[in-house]
Amino acid sequence: MNKILYILIAFIFCINSSYAQSELENTSNSLQKLALTIQASKNFDERKSTNNYITQSLLQILKEPNSFNYGFDSLSAIKRIASPDGVFNIFTWQVELAEGEFTQNGILQLKISEDSLKLFLLKDQSDAMETPEKENCITSNWFGAIYYDIYISEFNGAKYYSLLGYDEYSKTMTQKVIEVIQIENNEPIFGGDYFLYPPDETYPEAPVKRFIYTYKKGSNALIKFEKESKAIVLSELTSIDNKLKNKSTLVPSGDEVFFVWKNGKWIMPNK
Repeated sequence: MNKILYILIAFIFCINSSYAQSELENTSNSLQKLALTIQASKNFDERKSTNNYITQSLLQILKEPNSFNYGFDSLSAIKRIASPDGVFNIFTWQVELAEGEFTQNGILQLKISEDSLKLFLLKDQSDAMETPEKENCITSNWFGAIYYDIYISEFNGAKYYSLLGYDEYSKTMTQKVIEVIQIENNEPIFGGDYFLYPPDETYPEAPVKRFIYTYKKGSNALIKFEKESKAIVLSELTSIDNKLKNKSTLVPSGDEVFFVWKNGKWIMPNK
């Protein structure tokens, strides 16, 4: 580990527990440099040890009540998604295990009151899941993803937070995921019976707890929220080798399909 890295780590752990705005900014800048070290380092042990420091440092920072509304704008290497209703923030980032293989890391910061926060360390266990689209997940058994957008839906007075995320997954394939979570008794619950869609060889076999979309790496398949129609829009997939069950051959066809929220579920109309 180089001298600059040691200095950055020492700086983070020497910060006192009272975080002013300037201290949050300085710490955010330092964490950004550490996160970039993970991306640039060719040494797995260095990436692993640096990631451990980042995790512990973020946990320390995010305990502070005034960190909840801080944007962490300089921390671009770690993705922060805030729920629109101000209930929680999720921070996610990834570490390369081997060439083309990644694991995700996450922390969910839940607001209990103006002066009280609760933190949840998200542990990526997707590689240990035989059928990750069908698993019930909790924070210690998480389907790892880098979340990039969030949408709130309601049904029978309850709120449902739909997160869009991606996973670099493998050398030949990328995954994107629609993950619905609820907050119950100040605990996040990941996944559930929220999806109805017609059979299609490019989709995961229903029923599912989360919708996982697997396709050829580099083909830029789309999953996004469309605010005007209140829908989740997805690229329709086709196979470049006419082998729809081979996910590494799936690429966007040029057409789009969509989910709409109705009666507590994301429903995809028949084509």
